[in-house]
Formats: sequence, C-alpha cells, structure tokens
Amino acid sequence: MKRIRHPVERTAIRILAIAERAVFFIIGLLLFAASLFLLARAVPMLVDILASGSDSPIQIGTNFLDLVLLVLMVVELAYTVMLSLRGAVLSAEPFLIVGLIAVIRRILVITVGEFKGNSSTPSFSTESGLELGILTAVVLVFVASIALLRTRRRVAEPHDHDEF
Repeated sequence: MKRIRHPVERTAIRILAIAERAVFFIIGLLLFAASLFLLARAVPMLVDILASGSDSPIQIGTNFLDLVLLVLMVVELAYTVMLSLRGAVLSAEPFLIVGLIAVIRRILVITVGEFKGNSSTPSFSTESGLELGILTAVVLVFVASIALLRTRRRVAEPHDHDEF
C-alpha cells in the first residue's frame, strides 16, 4: 500500500532533489575543468620528452604518465557524476577503475623512486618490494572484480537471436 505524502513533505523532497542535482552538476563541472587544466600541464611535459633535451627522460616520462593517469581518474569520477545526473543506476565498475588507476600510479611512483642516479637497474628496499607485492595483489583483485562485473552483466542481459 502506497503512503500518501503531505504536500510539505513532497515539496521538501522536491527541493532536496533539485539541490542534489545542482551539487552534482557543479561537482561535474569542477572535475571536467580540473581534467582540462591537468591536461594543459601535461603538454609541456610531453614536448620536453619529445625534445629529448632533458637530463632525466625517465623522470619526466614518469611524471607525464603520473599526470595523465591522474587525468584519467578525474575524468572517470566526472563520468560517474554525469551518470548519476542522468539518473542512471551507479555500478561499482567506475570506482574499481579509478582504484585501479590509483594503484597503477602508486606502483609507478615506487618504481621510479627506486632508480638511483643513472642506474638502469632499480635497487628495491624491503618495504618497497613488499608494497609492490601488495599493490600487485590489489591490481589482480581489481581486474578480477571488473571482469566478474562485466561477465555478470553479459549473462544478465537478454540475448537477441535472429530467427529464420
């Protein structure tokens, strides 16, 4: 049985829903603006890498990748906000992707931090090796979770069969 709402209650719910959509809209705009500004910062790094005039192309390349991965995280969050504005049911997959990108960024930072000087082989400390092992396990869990979600979605969707 459906409960009849008082007009004041309906108005309050309507006002809160409008406020929620306005906040999501502003957050979406800020996230997309942030991603554009971050991309603008990545362009000079890419030019520096291509010019090859740098003393440390590995460091600049890593900084560039770190920045681009950050842009991907911000855009994925903005996309999730956009989906919620459209009224779509949110799924866990975008959040898993953001987490996966964040873990990859951390792996990248640890790996580059372990290169000492101009040495071409890293010298990993025990803590770094342990953290890399844990982060690798987290990557595997995220990837397995994303694959499982996609498999469940495929199974749940009705299949269109052509009948002859």
